[in-house]
Amino acid sequence: MDSLWSTERSTVSANFYQMKKVAQHAIAYGVLDEFLPPRGPFPMEDTWGMSTAALFLARSTDSGRNAKFLQFDSVRKVRSTISNFYHTCPEGTGSVFMSNDGTSPRVSNSVTNSLWFKKFSLGCHRRMGDVWKPNRALTQPILAACFRILEDEWKTPKLTLERKRKISLTACLLISGYFGSLRGEEINRIHLGLIRKDWEEAVDYAGAPHVPLCLLGQFKRQVGEKTFLQPLCTITEDGFQIGSWFQRALGTLDRLNVTKGLLFSNGKGGRASIAEMDVLLYSVLERVQLKFPSILPDSVIIEDEFSVYRSLRRGSNTEARNVQIPRDIIDASMRWRAAMRNKGLTSSMPLAERYTCTIARANVPALIRYSSLLPMNR
Repeated sequence: MDSLWSTERSTVSANFYQMKKVAQHAIAYGVLDEFLPPRGPFPMEDTWGMSTAALFLARSTDSGRNAKFLQFDSVRKVRSTISNFYHTCPEGTGSVFMSNDGTSPRVSNSVTNSLWFKKFSLGCHRRMGDVWKPNRALTQPILAACFRILEDEWKTPKLTLERKRKISLTACLLISGYFGSLRGEEINRIHLGLIRKDWEEAVDYAGAPHVPLCLLGQFKRQVGEKTFLQPLCTITEDGFQIGSWFQRALGTLDRLNVTKGLLFSNGKGGRASIAEMDVLLYSVLERVQLKFPSILPDSVIIEDEFSVYRSLRRGSNTEARNVQIPRDIIDASMRWRAAMRNKGLTSSMPLAERYTCTIARANVPALIRYSSLLPMNR
Protein backbone atom coordinates (compact mmCIF):
# COMPACT_ATOMS: atom_id res chain seq x y z
CA MET A 1 0.00 0.00 0.00
CA ASP A 2 2.89 2.39 0.73
CA SER A 3 4.24 1.87 -2.78
CA LEU A 4 0.78 2.27 -4.35
CA TRP A 5 0.04 5.54 -2.58
CA SER A 6 3.46 7.14 -2.94
CA THR A 7 1.86 9.15 -5.76
CA GLU A 8 -0.74 11.86 -5.16
CA ARG A 9 -4.35 10.67 -5.33
CA SER A 10 -5.06 13.20 -8.05
CA THR A 11 -2.22 11.79 -10.15
CA VAL A 12 -3.47 8.23 -9.70
CA SER A 13 -6.98 9.33 -10.70
CA ALA A 14 -5.67 11.23 -13.73
CA ASN A 15 -3.62 8.21 -14.87
CA PHE A 16 -6.63 5.95 -14.49
CA TYR A 17 -8.80 8.37 -16.47
CA GLN A 18 -6.26 8.64 -19.28
CA MET A 19 -5.80 4.86 -19.38
CA LYS A 20 -9.55 4.34 -19.85
CA LYS A 21 -9.65 6.88 -22.69
CA VAL A 22 -6.64 5.37 -24.46
CA ALA A 23 -8.11 1.86 -24.00
CA GLN A 24 -11.31 2.96 -25.74
CA HIS A 25 -9.31 4.05 -28.77
CA ALA A 26 -7.25 0.86 -28.62
CA ILE A 27 -10.46 -1.22 -28.76
CA ALA A 28 -11.70 0.84 -31.70
CA TYR A 29 -8.47 0.21 -33.63
CA GLY A 30 -8.25 -3.43 -32.57
CA VAL A 31 -4.89 -3.08 -30.76
CA LEU A 32 -6.00 -3.49 -27.15
CA ASP A 33 -3.64 -6.44 -26.63
CA GLU A 34 -0.68 -4.66 -28.24
CA PHE A 35 -0.43 -1.07 -27.00
CA LEU A 36 0.73 -2.07 -23.46
CA PRO A 37 3.45 -4.55 -22.50
CA PRO A 38 2.40 -7.72 -20.61
CA ARG A 39 2.13 -7.37 -16.82
CA GLY A 40 3.90 -10.61 -16.03
CA PRO A 41 4.43 -13.13 -14.78
CA PHE A 42 7.26 -11.87 -12.58
CA PRO A 43 9.97 -14.30 -11.45
CA MET A 44 9.27 -16.26 -8.26
CA GLU A 45 11.91 -14.35 -6.25
CA ASP A 46 12.27 -11.01 -4.51
CA THR A 47 13.68 -8.72 -7.20
CA TRP A 48 12.07 -5.52 -5.94
CA GLY A 49 13.23 -5.46 -2.31
CA MET A 50 10.05 -6.70 -0.66
CA SER A 51 11.91 -8.48 2.14
CA THR A 52 13.93 -5.33 2.91
CA ALA A 53 10.69 -3.31 2.90
CA ALA A 54 9.23 -5.74 5.47
CA LEU A 55 12.31 -5.30 7.68
CA PHE A 56 12.05 -1.54 7.12
CA LEU A 57 8.51 -1.58 8.56
CA ALA A 58 9.53 -3.92 11.37
CA ARG A 59 12.27 -1.47 12.36
CA SER A 60 9.67 1.31 12.51
CA THR A 61 7.97 -0.45 15.44
CA ASP A 62 11.02 0.02 17.68
CA SER A 63 10.78 2.60 20.47
CA GLY A 64 11.64 6.17 19.52
CA ARG A 65 13.18 9.06 21.42
CA ASN A 66 10.57 11.74 20.72
CA ALA A 67 7.59 9.48 20.06
CA LYS A 68 6.32 5.99 20.89
CA PHE A 69 7.88 4.55 17.72
CA LEU A 70 10.91 5.39 15.60
CA GLN A 71 10.46 8.21 13.13
CA PHE A 72 11.04 7.94 9.40
CA ASP A 73 14.39 9.77 9.52
CA SER A 74 15.73 6.99 11.74
CA VAL A 75 14.04 4.11 9.92
CA ARG A 76 15.25 5.20 6.47
CA LYS A 77 18.81 4.35 7.50
CA VAL A 78 17.84 0.70 6.98
CA ARG A 79 17.82 1.36 3.23
CA SER A 80 21.27 2.99 3.15
CA THR A 81 22.73 0.29 5.43
CA ILE A 82 21.49 -2.54 3.21
CA SER A 83 22.55 -0.66 0.08
CA ASN A 84 26.07 0.01 1.42
CA PHE A 85 26.48 -3.64 2.36
CA TYR A 86 25.14 -4.77 -1.01
CA HIS A 87 27.76 -2.68 -2.80
CA THR A 88 30.53 -4.58 -1.05
CA CYS A 89 29.36 -7.84 -2.65
CA PRO A 90 30.41 -9.15 -6.09
CA GLU A 91 26.90 -8.78 -7.54
CA GLY A 92 26.27 -5.43 -5.87
CA THR A 93 27.54 -3.03 -8.54
CA GLY A 94 27.52 -2.94 -12.30
CA SER A 95 29.30 -0.85 -14.92
CA VAL A 96 30.79 2.58 -14.31
CA PHE A 97 30.11 5.33 -16.87
CA MET A 98 32.60 8.16 -17.28
CA SER A 99 31.15 11.52 -18.31
CA ASN A 100 32.94 14.43 -19.98
CA ASP A 101 33.26 16.36 -16.72
CA GLY A 102 35.19 13.51 -15.07
CA THR A 103 32.42 12.23 -12.86
CA SER A 104 31.71 8.52 -12.85
CA PRO A 105 28.09 7.43 -12.29
CA ARG A 106 27.71 3.74 -11.61
CA VAL A 107 25.02 1.12 -11.99
CA SER A 108 23.75 -0.26 -8.69
CA ASN A 109 22.23 -3.72 -8.52
CA SER A 110 20.95 -3.24 -4.98
CA VAL A 111 17.22 -3.95 -4.65
CA THR A 112 16.94 -0.89 -2.39
CA ASN A 113 17.57 1.28 -5.45
CA SER A 114 14.76 -0.27 -7.46
CA LEU A 115 11.92 1.97 -8.62
CA TRP A 116 9.43 0.00 -6.54
CA PHE A 117 11.48 0.36 -3.34
CA LYS A 118 11.88 4.10 -3.84
CA LYS A 119 8.11 4.42 -4.27
CA PHE A 120 7.57 2.28 -1.16
CA SER A 121 9.97 4.51 0.82
CA LEU A 122 8.23 7.67 -0.34
CA GLY A 123 4.80 6.27 0.47
CA CYS A 124 6.01 5.14 3.90
CA HIS A 125 7.29 8.65 4.63
CA ARG A 126 3.99 10.20 3.55
CA ARG A 127 2.06 7.86 5.83
CA MET A 128 4.33 8.13 8.88
CA GLY A 129 5.00 11.86 8.69
CA ASP A 130 7.62 13.47 10.95
CA VAL A 131 7.79 14.34 14.63
CA TRP A 132 10.39 17.07 14.64
CA LYS A 133 11.74 18.47 17.91
CA PRO A 134 14.41 21.04 17.07
CA ASN A 135 16.58 22.49 19.81
CA ARG A 136 14.94 25.53 21.34
CA ALA A 137 16.74 28.80 20.68
CA LEU A 138 18.68 30.12 23.67
CA THR A 139 17.66 33.75 23.29
CA GLN A 140 19.19 36.95 24.65
CA PRO A 141 17.05 37.22 27.85
CA ILE A 142 17.96 33.67 28.88
CA LEU A 143 21.61 34.19 27.97
CA ALA A 144 21.78 37.46 29.90
CA ALA A 145 20.36 35.68 32.95
CA CYS A 146 22.98 32.94 32.56
CA PHE A 147 25.79 35.49 32.66
CA ARG A 148 24.29 37.31 35.66
CA ILE A 149 24.46 34.02 37.56
CA LEU A 150 27.95 33.14 36.30
CA GLU A 151 29.27 36.62 37.15
CA ASP A 152 27.84 36.46 40.68
CA GLU A 153 29.32 33.00 41.20
CA TRP A 154 32.71 34.08 39.91
CA LYS A 155 32.83 36.85 42.52
CA THR A 156 32.04 34.43 45.35
CA PRO A 157 34.96 34.44 47.83
CA LYS A 158 37.25 31.42 48.21
CA LEU A 159 36.23 29.61 45.08
CA THR A 160 38.23 26.48 44.28
CA LEU A 161 40.17 26.35 41.03
CA GLU A 162 37.98 23.52 39.83
CA ARG A 163 34.84 25.58 40.41
CA LYS A 164 36.41 28.54 38.62
CA ARG A 165 37.27 26.25 35.71
CA LYS A 166 33.66 25.11 35.33
CA ILE A 167 32.26 28.64 35.61
CA SER A 168 34.68 30.13 33.06
CA LEU A 169 34.34 27.22 30.63
CA THR A 170 30.54 27.48 30.82
CA ALA A 171 30.86 31.18 29.95
CA CYS A 172 33.21 30.40 27.03
CA LEU A 173 30.78 27.73 25.82
CA LEU A 174 27.89 30.20 25.79
CA ILE A 175 29.98 32.90 24.10
CA SER A 176 31.29 30.56 21.40
CA GLY A 177 27.84 29.29 20.49
CA TYR A 178 26.08 32.66 20.66
CA PHE A 179 28.57 35.31 19.60
CA GLY A 180 30.49 32.91 17.35
CA SER A 181 27.28 31.28 16.07
CA LEU A 182 28.97 27.87 16.27
CA ARG A 183 27.22 24.52 16.31
CA GLY A 184 28.02 21.98 18.99
CA GLU A 185 30.22 19.91 16.68
CA GLU A 186 32.28 23.05 16.02
CA ILE A 187 32.49 24.25 19.63
CA ASN A 188 34.23 21.05 20.75
CA ARG A 189 36.97 21.73 18.17
CA ILE A 190 38.03 25.03 19.78
CA HIS A 191 41.73 24.64 20.47
CA LEU A 192 43.18 25.97 23.71
CA GLY A 193 46.79 25.77 22.54
CA LEU A 194 46.14 27.85 19.41
CA ILE A 195 44.18 30.46 21.37
CA ARG A 196 47.04 30.83 23.85
CA LYS A 197 49.57 31.03 21.04
CA ASP A 198 47.76 33.96 19.36
CA TRP A 199 46.28 35.60 22.44
CA GLU A 200 48.71 38.48 23.02
CA GLU A 201 48.85 39.44 19.36
CA ALA A 202 45.06 39.25 19.03
CA VAL A 203 44.06 41.34 22.05
CA ASP A 204 46.63 44.00 21.06
CA TYR A 205 45.70 43.92 17.37
CA ALA A 206 45.80 47.51 16.08
CA GLY A 207 42.29 48.87 15.54
CA ALA A 208 40.54 45.55 16.08
CA PRO A 209 41.41 43.74 19.33
CA HIS A 210 39.76 40.35 19.32
CA VAL A 211 39.51 36.91 20.87
CA PRO A 212 41.25 34.43 18.52
CA LEU A 213 38.67 31.64 18.55
CA CYS A 214 40.68 28.95 16.73
CA LEU A 215 39.11 25.68 15.61
CA LEU A 216 41.21 22.65 14.79
CA GLY A 217 40.12 19.23 13.63
CA GLN A 218 38.43 17.21 10.96
CA PHE A 219 35.31 18.89 9.65
CA LYS A 220 32.51 17.35 7.66
CA ARG A 221 33.25 17.10 3.92
CA GLN A 222 36.86 18.15 4.51
CA VAL A 223 40.03 16.13 3.87
CA GLY A 224 42.49 16.00 6.74
CA GLU A 225 42.71 18.40 9.67
CA LYS A 226 41.88 22.05 9.10
CA THR A 227 42.42 25.18 11.16
CA PHE A 228 39.85 27.97 11.10
CA LEU A 229 39.68 31.31 12.88
CA GLN A 230 36.37 32.76 14.08
CA PRO A 231 37.52 36.03 15.73
CA LEU A 232 35.23 37.63 18.31
CA CYS A 233 35.30 41.22 19.51
CA THR A 234 36.69 41.63 23.03
CA ILE A 235 33.89 44.04 24.01
CA THR A 236 30.49 44.22 22.29
CA GLU A 237 28.86 47.51 21.38
CA ASP A 238 26.55 47.23 24.40
CA GLY A 239 29.50 46.61 26.70
CA PHE A 240 29.56 42.85 27.25
CA GLN A 241 33.08 41.64 28.09
CA ILE A 242 33.80 38.65 25.85
CA GLY A 243 37.57 38.97 26.25
CA SER A 244 37.40 39.05 30.05
CA TRP A 245 35.67 35.68 30.25
CA PHE A 246 38.23 34.06 27.98
CA GLN A 247 41.02 35.70 30.00
CA ARG A 248 39.52 34.21 33.17
CA ALA A 249 39.35 30.76 31.57
CA LEU A 250 42.93 30.91 30.28
CA GLY A 251 44.22 32.11 33.66
CA THR A 252 42.38 29.38 35.57
CA LEU A 253 43.52 26.64 33.21
CA ASP A 254 47.08 27.96 33.40
CA ARG A 255 46.99 27.61 37.19
CA LEU A 256 45.77 24.04 36.69
CA ASN A 257 48.70 23.43 34.29
CA VAL A 258 46.37 22.95 31.33
CA THR A 259 47.99 24.87 28.48
CA LYS A 260 47.44 22.83 25.34
CA GLY A 261 44.94 20.62 23.57
CA LEU A 262 41.24 21.32 23.16
CA LEU A 263 39.40 23.88 25.26
CA PHE A 264 36.53 21.45 25.86
CA SER A 265 37.93 18.02 26.57
CA ASN A 266 36.67 14.94 28.36
CA GLY A 267 38.25 13.18 31.31
CA LYS A 268 40.62 11.28 29.00
CA GLY A 269 41.90 14.39 27.24
CA GLY A 270 39.93 13.77 24.06
CA ARG A 271 37.29 15.95 22.44
CA ALA A 272 34.23 16.49 24.65
CA SER A 273 30.98 15.11 23.26
CA ILE A 274 27.82 17.16 22.82
CA ALA A 275 26.34 15.33 25.82
CA GLU A 276 29.34 16.27 27.99
CA MET A 277 29.08 19.94 27.00
CA ASP A 278 25.33 19.81 27.60
CA VAL A 279 26.09 19.14 31.27
CA LEU A 280 27.62 22.63 31.56
CA LEU A 281 24.70 24.20 29.70
CA TYR A 282 22.01 22.41 31.72
CA SER A 283 23.70 23.30 35.00
CA VAL A 284 23.48 27.06 34.43
CA LEU A 285 20.00 26.87 32.81
CA GLU A 286 18.64 25.03 35.86
CA ARG A 287 19.87 27.87 38.06
CA VAL A 288 18.28 30.42 35.70
CA GLN A 289 14.99 28.52 35.89
CA LEU A 290 15.17 28.55 39.69
CA LYS A 291 16.14 32.23 40.05
CA PHE A 292 14.34 33.78 37.05
CA PRO A 293 11.12 31.79 36.47
CA SER A 294 9.67 34.65 34.42
CA ILE A 295 12.49 34.16 31.88
CA LEU A 296 12.62 30.36 31.93
CA PRO A 297 9.36 28.93 33.37
CA ASP A 298 9.16 25.69 35.32
CA SER A 299 7.06 24.21 32.52
CA VAL A 300 10.13 24.08 30.27
CA ILE A 301 11.92 20.72 30.46
CA ILE A 302 15.50 21.88 29.91
CA GLU A 303 17.00 18.51 28.90
CA ASP A 304 14.28 17.98 26.29
CA GLU A 305 14.37 21.42 24.69
CA PHE A 306 17.92 22.77 24.88
CA SER A 307 21.27 21.44 23.68
CA VAL A 308 24.69 22.81 22.77
CA TYR A 309 24.09 21.09 19.43
CA ARG A 310 21.87 23.88 18.04
CA SER A 311 20.30 26.04 20.79
CA LEU A 312 23.06 28.65 20.98
CA ARG A 313 23.39 29.02 17.23
CA ARG A 314 19.62 29.31 16.82
CA GLY A 315 19.55 31.98 19.52
CA SER A 316 22.35 33.84 17.75
CA ASN A 317 20.54 33.75 14.40
CA THR A 318 17.27 34.85 16.03
CA GLU A 319 18.85 37.86 17.74
CA ALA A 320 20.76 38.79 14.58
CA ARG A 321 17.39 39.09 12.82
CA ASN A 322 15.82 40.94 15.74
CA VAL A 323 18.46 43.69 15.68
CA GLN A 324 18.64 43.57 11.86
CA ILE A 325 22.34 42.85 11.48
CA PRO A 326 23.08 43.42 7.77
CA ARG A 327 23.37 40.35 5.57
CA ASP A 328 26.88 41.24 4.40
CA ILE A 329 28.12 41.26 8.02
CA ILE A 330 26.55 37.85 8.68
CA ASP A 331 28.06 36.49 5.46
CA ALA A 332 31.50 37.85 6.32
CA SER A 333 31.44 36.14 9.71
CA MET A 334 30.07 32.84 8.39
CA ARG A 335 32.01 32.63 5.13
CA TRP A 336 34.33 29.80 6.19
CA ARG A 337 31.30 27.66 7.01
CA ALA A 338 29.60 28.53 3.72
CA ALA A 339 32.79 27.69 1.85
CA MET A 340 32.79 24.21 3.38
CA ARG A 341 29.37 23.63 1.82
CA ASN A 342 30.31 25.16 -1.51
CA LYS A 343 31.20 22.64 -4.21
CA GLY A 344 32.23 25.31 -6.68
CA LEU A 345 35.46 26.54 -5.11
CA THR A 346 38.15 27.67 -7.48
CA SER A 347 40.64 24.89 -7.90
CA SER A 348 43.55 27.34 -7.85
CA MET A 349 42.63 28.53 -4.35
CA PRO A 350 42.08 25.56 -2.05
CA LEU A 351 40.05 26.01 1.10
CA ALA A 352 43.10 25.45 3.29
CA GLU A 353 44.80 28.48 1.68
CA ARG A 354 41.74 30.72 1.63
CA TYR A 355 40.44 30.25 5.16
CA THR A 356 43.36 29.55 7.45
CA CYS A 357 43.98 31.62 10.57
CA THR A 358 46.65 33.63 8.75
CA ILE A 359 44.35 34.78 5.95
CA ALA A 360 41.36 35.35 8.24
CA ARG A 361 43.41 37.63 10.50
CA ALA A 362 43.75 40.13 7.67
CA ASN A 363 39.95 40.49 7.69
CA VAL A 364 39.47 40.69 11.45
CA PRO A 365 37.76 44.14 11.44
CA ALA A 366 35.02 42.76 9.19
CA LEU A 367 34.80 39.36 10.90
CA ILE A 368 34.27 40.72 14.43
CA ARG A 369 31.37 42.98 13.44
CA TYR A 370 28.84 40.16 13.89
CA SER A 371 29.78 39.47 17.50
CA SER A 372 30.06 43.19 18.33
CA LEU A 373 26.50 43.90 17.14
CA LEU A 374 24.77 40.99 18.88
CA PRO A 375 22.83 42.22 21.92
CA MET A 376 23.42 41.07 25.48
CA ASN A 377 22.18 43.88 27.68
CA ARG A 378 18.90 44.83 26.01
